[in-house]
Formats: sequence, structure tokens, C-alpha cells
Amino acid sequence: MKVTKYIISSSVLLAVLFGGCDTLQNALNLQKPRANLAGIKIENVSLESASLLFDVEVENPYAVALPLVNIDYDMTGNSSKLFSGKADIEGTIPAGAKKSISLPVNISYLDVIKAFKGVGPGSKIPYKADVGLSVDAPALGVIRLPLNKTGEINVPAIPKVSDIEKMILDKVKQQ
Repeated sequence: MKVTKYIISSSVLLAVLFGGCDTLQNALNLQKPRANLAGIKIENVSLESASLLFDVEVENPYAVALPLVNIDYDMTGNSSKLFSGKADIEGTIPAGAKKSISLPVNISYLDVIKAFKGVGPGSKIPYKADVGLSVDAPALGVIRLPLNKTGEINVPAIPKVSDIEKMILDKVKQQ
């Protein structure tokens, strides 16, 4: 009899606690924020290095704003490390909305040369980008959203003189 009362009272208590908290229900449904690597832009170029700007779009499924904590990143090209690091970021992703954040990264040309040694025009260079965006999610605490992107970069082939002449003639004909 005591065991039955304990089970019933525990069940009622859990139903009251979980039924009244929207954030907790979201956590129990395992809704998580999503992120997407939207693009990469070249920002600054110097004699020794270049700065890239990674655009990361974050979607917040919660009914409350989502505070950003930090971002970590690691990029390899041709199986060699190009750059890696971690940066503290500030701001929030509004409730039920998407927001784009930017991550500046500095790349040394020497690292790029080492990674792509022996690569020539017309080659395809495999790359892998691993980015982790850490957010302070309601009821879940700090979670890391992994963003992974792999692909190939095509190194342009040097055009033949005949191809250049054809492009010029085509442009002249269009005018």
C-alpha cells in the first residue's frame, strides 16, 4: 500500500513539474539549436598571412534567447593542419530565430604552402572544416554544436593561349 502511494505521488509530482515548464519539455523532446557554416570570405591580406571570415548561422528553437559562449575551429587541407583555435564570442541568438555570427581567423601562408606542397594547376585539394559553437541552452547547460564541412577545392588550370583568344573573340562578337 505504501509503495503504491509513493508511486502515485511521485508520478503526480513529475507530471506537475514537467507539464508546467515549456523549456524543460523542449529539453525532454531533445530540441537542440542548429548551426550551419554559411560561408567563408577573405577579409585581409598581408605578405605573411590572410584573414578569413567564417559566417556561421545559428537557429534557436527555444522560446528564450540563447546566450553564445565560445567557438572552436580546426581546418585541414590535403590532410595537413591549416589552422585551429578557440575564441570567446558574445551575444545571443533571439528566441525562435536565426542569427549569423562571424568568426575571424588568421592563416599563415607558410602553413598553406606546407599543406599544399606538390599541388599543381588542375588539381583537386580535399579540405575538412570542423567548427564547434558552444551555447548556454536552457535546461541543458552549455552544449557544443558541431559543424563539419568537407569538400574539394579545384585549383584552376592555367588557360591555353587559344582559349584566351576564343574568350576575347566571343566578347567582341557580343558587343
